[in-house]
Amino acid sequence: MFHQRACSSIAPKLLDSGDSSSSVDIHHVGQLVDAEFESAVGFYRDTLGLPLRETTDGPVRVAFFDLSSVEFHLIVREERGSPADELLDAVGRRSAAHVAFEVNDLAAAMADAADAGLQFVGDPPEDGLGPYRRAFVAPEAHVGVPFEFVAPA
Repeated sequence: MFHQRACSSIAPKLLDSGDSSSSVDIHHVGQLVDAEFESAVGFYRDTLGLPLRETTDGPVRVAFFDLSSVEFHLIVREERGSPADELLDAVGRRSAAHVAFEVNDLAAAMADAADAGLQFVGDPPEDGLGPYRRAFVAPEAHVGVPFEFVAPA
């Protein structure tokens, strides 16, 4: 089965083997919501008490919440016409949530994923996540929650 082959090919290369150059951590969990941005931010900040670090403006708005060791990204598309449309459409077909795995070597993670038969959304690696570059694995290429690899630029 494709999913099993992909996991068995990628996991040993990315999971920490004691060599810090091969470690992988969860950087953030992102949640795409169909809601008014300020109301959604208010719910997570005021009702749940999550510490809000910053928000972005534009057709796709993101609120960055800092948790103890992982970030939570609340994503609201207020209008179409942004460079993120292809990515949001691809991910949104599968799930409203995604996970970002932080790796030390983005090129190596992408090569390992490609060797396992996975494809990417758009033309990675891409900027757009602050000081990080990212590569979003095409959701239709695997089973489970959509995910991306991120690494410091």
